[in-house]
Amino acid sequence: MTWTPAIGIWFFPDQPAPVLVDAITRAERAGLDEVWLGDEGPAREPFTVLAAAATATERIRLAVGITNPYVRHPGVAVGSAATIAELAGGRFVLGVGAGGGMSLAPFGLTADRPVAAVREFLHVAHAARAHSAHARYRPTELAVAPQAPPVPLYVGARGPRLNVLASELADGAFVAGMPPFRYSEVIGWARSVRHIDVALYPSVAFDDADRERHRPEMIWSLYDTPPEVAAHLGLDRSAITRAATSLRNGDAAPATALIDDDLLDRLMLLGPPEVVGRRLADLVRTHRPTSIGLAIIARDLASTIDQAAAAFATMRGALGVDA
Repeated sequence: MTWTPAIGIWFFPDQPAPVLVDAITRAERAGLDEVWLGDEGPAREPFTVLAAAATATERIRLAVGITNPYVRHPGVAVGSAATIAELAGGRFVLGVGAGGGMSLAPFGLTADRPVAAVREFLHVAHAARAHSAHARYRPTELAVAPQAPPVPLYVGARGPRLNVLASELADGAFVAGMPPFRYSEVIGWARSVRHIDVALYPSVAFDDADRERHRPEMIWSLYDTPPEVAAHLGLDRSAITRAATSLRNGDAAPATALIDDDLLDRLMLLGPPEVVGRRLADLVRTHRPTSIGLAIIARDLASTIDQAAAAFATMRGALGVDA
């Protein structure tokens, strides 16, 4: 096999901004190709962090994964993205989705008519990056000029309608925050109309400490999951909702109890870098993503990035590609 996807990491901006920028520069030095930074509720502002990272890096692609049309007007989001792309020489990707309880509830928002909202976001984003008019966007002489190439637009979603929308209107799909057994159907939806790019990001824990840190947090991968997925996993959706609400209020016990070892193993990749790397190689062979990465929850980002780089080296070796 002579083909291999780009490699990257996704993490949440829950640490001081200088630490986040240092982690992105470390990822570049480790040979990673992209970094996705979450935009989930009140935390460090991802666009600001990525703007700082744009001036501190030279090669790595920077991406927001993902924002939503309820917290950010698409014209403002695209203007921010275009500004960072200017700073980064075009190395920026804008990801959007409907948003879930983690990103919207802290602001008292709900995802009203999510497919229509994301569709409108994409139409406005296309207009803004082309410097053309739309019903909700009128460019002026002060607007950020369109980039060459324009900022790619990705959709992050779990269900069929938004992934089919991505296949119709977006440049790519960000596939993350779901059990690996769902990848085939989700990528199928995302490539049902056009064969768009896919960024595939399973969650990972390399050691017991990360495993336990992930355990309650994985409730968010279940919180907005379709009913059939909860049923497949043998879970009651009301129990998921109660556990997520408790976690948001600072009590991790219900989520920790709900996500036992068997369930955790179905939700994420577990093990040392060589084990994770072989599982990544299997995912690449099966799904042929444009890029593949690891969604991480870690206090020690530097060490985890090094472990991720080791896992990707194993993956490439298993695929028959020089690391």
